[in-house]
Amino acid sequence: MFTLKEGEVRPGKGYLLVGADGRILQVGVGDPPAAMTAATVVDATGMFVMPGFVSAHDHIYQSVMRGLAMDQTLFGWIDGALTPIDSLSTPEDRYYATVAGCFDLLRHGITSAFNFNDADGNPGLDREALRGELDSGIRFVHAYCLPFAGTRESRLKDFEAFYSYSRAFADRPTFLSIALGGYSCSTDDRSYALLEGEIMQKHGLYNEAHYQESPDPGEITAENARFPGYVESGEIGPHLSFGHFIHVDDEILRKVSKAGAAMVWNPLSNGRLASGVADIPKYRKLGIRIGMGVDGQASADVADPFENMRTGLYLIRAKYQDAHILQPRDVLSFHTLGSADVIGVADRVGSLEPGKFADFLVVDPHAMETGPVYDPCGTLVLACGTSNISQVYVGGRLVVDHGVCQNALFARVNAEANRRFHALGERAAAKQAPGG
Repeated sequence: MFTLKEGEVRPGKGYLLVGADGRILQVGVGDPPAAMTAATVVDATGMFVMPGFVSAHDHIYQSVMRGLAMDQTLFGWIDGALTPIDSLSTPEDRYYATVAGCFDLLRHGITSAFNFNDADGNPGLDREALRGELDSGIRFVHAYCLPFAGTRESRLKDFEAFYSYSRAFADRPTFLSIALGGYSCSTDDRSYALLEGEIMQKHGLYNEAHYQESPDPGEITAENARFPGYVESGEIGPHLSFGHFIHVDDEILRKVSKAGAAMVWNPLSNGRLASGVADIPKYRKLGIRIGMGVDGQASADVADPFENMRTGLYLIRAKYQDAHILQPRDVLSFHTLGSADVIGVADRVGSLEPGKFADFLVVDPHAMETGPVYDPCGTLVLACGTSNISQVYVGGRLVVDHGVCQNALFARVNAEANRRFHALGERAAAKQAPGG
């Protein structure tokens, strides 16, 4: 069993006791006490038990827009692939896309996700995405993204309305929190950053900012010039992280480190969009906390944390030409407890410890044969994949069994999402065609 708690050196044989409230009561080494009883017993002999993966950066609704703009970098991909379909989508479309995306994450072993909803001022999109997150059974942080258009007053009014609406669901155990999905780096309107900071301080919210993703020299210069906005607004600190965070100069790195801010690494989407390689060893030396995300399924195409870990690990080793620079245990920690810490939910998820939610995976290294297990961590990270996941549990409840989602909505939602977005894709293509 991999508890992945702080200080764990190696996994070992153990047991896990879950209470009726879905939280872990006891974690132990060796066989369970003879007097211990449970209504349901899961025998994972010969398998790995580990915390569910945490994706600290996701655009879940993009699950219905994979394989688009295959030869484009970030902005060409956004403008040529996402925006034409997004612009035609209704709140009901967003609901189906979100639920389908959440099911996809769960089937890949991701039990908690930070979701940038990208509603751009449409309150219906945020409300329907929240409903979809709740219906799916995944544990989530819903990231509200302030629109670029509008005044400070109109932006604040819209946020407060959604925040008030969301409070009705605050007691749902899968609803981890509301957060901000920051885009201050994308606008020269300094009032945008100031409002993000105001909202963070008023409500005690975490904010994850997209920052320095594109390798375009002009964009790098523009985003560097906008960095002071994070300082002036009071955003920068332990409750702020930077998503992607690739093309960052040393002065900004020092400021981020000193402030206690964090970053989220997205190797799959950074590779797919030719964005670059984040210098993870350098950030670690500076003490910057690191999480990992699979990003949207439109930019990573697969919501696979195993592939994400390996892609990141191999890119860093190739960059440094050093096999010691990053280890399997490092990326496994980044994608579980590290991600939970970065997005502010490590008190509830990310490791198997008493008091936390019983979100865990049973991984069978022989479901897709990997051979003898010489080193558990080496086999889990380097040789296993999502086809090795036997079961996924959220709050001690089985949600995926051998790749089959147990939610009664699964088949209907996926069929409806595919139907809707196939039609939207055709409409978008027709509008973009000459004379469309």
